Amino acid sequence: ENKALKEELQELKNEIYHAGELENMNDWLFNYLELKRQRTDFKFESAKITGESGNYITVYTLDAGSRKGIKSGMPVVTSDGIVGFVTEVGTSWCKAVSLIEASTSTGALVERTGEIGLVTGDFNLASDGLCKLIYLDSESDIKEGDRILTSGYGGVYPKGLVIGYVSSVEADPYSRTITAYIKPAVALDSVSSVMIVTKYDEYSE
Repeated sequence: ENKALKEELQELKNEIYHAGELENMNDWLFNYLELKRQRTDFKFESAKITGESGNYITVYTLDAGSRKGIKSGMPVVTSDGIVGFVTEVGTSWCKAVSLIEASTSTGALVERTGEIGLVTGDFNLASDGLCKLIYLDSESDIKEGDRILTSGYGGVYPKGLVIGYVSSVEADPYSRTITAYIKPAVALDSVSSVMIVTKYDEYSE
């Protein structure tokens, strides 16, 4: 009787697991189609994250490579915003670094004010899942909660993708600039499915 109950319990667990997986897939598919509807200038290749490495999960291995047209430098995104960009490509896999990786940077735009700056990764911030927005003038009106978008400058990301949201702002009286700390819009420590932007206007020949 105990054996039968255990088997029945395991079957129920399997059903719940598969139902959850199906729900997650439906949510991802809906968001994928919604992003395609919003950005008709993009072409995407979907991919799964098959491995993670680096300090605080800053490098991902994806299950799409040159066989699917993937090239180094292509943006990696979800419906919430940017994850990072491709840095290495194999036949059936590629690697991408996240936007909190210390060696990365991208042109950024404060949506509310139109101010331009540069979002960079920082080793000391990565453990908290943050990056920072620099080169803001001391008179900047940036505030906590402001949404930060890609500016289109820098050659990696097209304009208008969501980077994240301002979590705090700090003034430097010596350089007379302001630094804003950014929480990425994508949950980089739990993302599992992504989209690689294989073409957008800047890629067109």
